[in-house]
Amino acid sequence: MTSPIRTLIALLAVVLSACAGSQRVVQLPQYGADIYPQAQTLAGVTIAVDEMNNAERVERVFGADLIREGILPVTVVVSNFGKQRLRLKPSDILFYQGKEVIDPLPMEVVMAAAKRQKQLRAGSGQELDKNYGDAVLKEKAIDPNQTYRGVMFFAVPAAKRGLDRFFASLSISTDDGPKIRIGMTNLESGERVLFAPFSVKLPESAGAFSY
Repeated sequence: MTSPIRTLIALLAVVLSACAGSQRVVQLPQYGADIYPQAQTLAGVTIAVDEMNNAERVERVFGADLIREGILPVTVVVSNFGKQRLRLKPSDILFYQGKEVIDPLPMEVVMAAAKRQKQLRAGSGQELDKNYGDAVLKEKAIDPNQTYRGVMFFAVPAAKRGLDRFFASLSISTDDGPKIRIGMTNLESGERVLFAPFSVKLPESAGAFSY
């Protein structure tokens, strides 16, 4: 005969397991674009870039230490304070270092890296797919007084080798660090709104990304 205490413990374990399974893994911060340290305003539109280069913060938000996998999440936030509708697409966002363009990673690659670090229960892999899919930046029409945010994932650029760092230190240009350029389309006029490049600070310590 099962004791009441054992029955209670079993019930609590089921409840806690269900609660854990229902929690969202990805929780993007809900700040408006205008309060970020890196924000620009142009034609009534404010855009912010939040490069998540702290491993603990990345693990807290995405449920996995993507920095260790050599992956840098970058959140783009757009607050439309103007009177026109705007369109933002993933192809409107360019990450580059010097003359090298760094393409965003496919979601299946990011998901594979996240799942390597998690002990997934049956069915939780599909939940993780949905949560990451909801958070990733997509093509979006942004109405007046609306804020939209989405995340893109990039491979952390390889660190310069010793000799390269030496010659880079001798260069007169001090503005060759990684940057992001963002453009949007005014849906009323068809005109492009282009923002000045945002500087990107890379993680101090990151794993080497590999497919």
